[in-house]
Amino acid sequence: MPEEKDTSQKRSWLDRLGRARWRSMTPARRRFIVRAGIVVAVIVVLAVVPAYIATRPGFMRRYSHFAPQYQSWSTSVHAQVSCQQCHVAPNFFAQAAYAARMTGEFYLSTVNASRQPALFPVPTNAACQSCHADLRTVSPSGDLNIPHRAHVGVLKLDCVKCHAYLVHKTNPKGTHTPSMATCLTCHDGKKAKNACSDCHTNKGEPVSHRAPDWVIVHPQMQDKVDCKSCHAWTPNWCATCHAKRPKSHTADWRTKHGQQAAVRRNCEACHDAVFCTRCHGEVPQLNFNPSLGLVK
Repeated sequence: MPEEKDTSQKRSWLDRLGRARWRSMTPARRRFIVRAGIVVAVIVVLAVVPAYIATRPGFMRRYSHFAPQYQSWSTSVHAQVSCQQCHVAPNFFAQAAYAARMTGEFYLSTVNASRQPALFPVPTNAACQSCHADLRTVSPSGDLNIPHRAHVGVLKLDCVKCHAYLVHKTNPKGTHTPSMATCLTCHDGKKAKNACSDCHTNKGEPVSHRAPDWVIVHPQMQDKVDCKSCHAWTPNWCATCHAKRPKSHTADWRTKHGQQAAVRRNCEACHDAVFCTRCHGEVPQLNFNPSLGLVK
């Protein structure tokens, strides 16, 4: 066809031109070009290719001690993000230095398969914000207020302080989201506010919890109320409260606890029989309910 013929003629003309230019060069220039080509080829084979291989996340699979972190990363939302995007400062010199170091690791790993290098520092806020510049204010589902700008920009907190489970390990529930226990290290009602509705847009204190006797009657409500929907953010969540001394146990509690037990006997919720016998000599039978179990 005419088009193929024209293309073939053009290629043939370029080939002839290239050969002509090569013949017109001096022998010294030809040797220089050949040697330069060999040097470039050697650099590509011995440096560029190893650097490319070693900077891929899959390279880490050859290190046994990275296996758990690699597996967790591969199932996280950051599975398409390379190691250096998070663990290396987002500037040219830091990234180039990392590539050079990983080229060395490529060769070291071939002679020492059991090598366990310490390669990755904790990600900095700058690395996180190279992608997450928007600093969202609410969770994707819309049920949780997340004032990132206040935490990062004002309070100067490190992103990893809250997002410890983001990539390389999972929280107690098996997900990569921050656990509520992490939030409560600051949101304890003193250092930072801790009302449910301050953070959870769809959660507030249920009406039942506002009853004056809720602290007393709540054990009998377990079959009627789904306690776990709010409280199951930490294991042994009952003990979290019951491990604290109740407000009723004031300085004169030893004197008046007998009268209180006559009204509502629930000592065994926290105290086993041995505790009572230290003073009473035997388990008091006043208002005794043997079915009431000890909180553990």
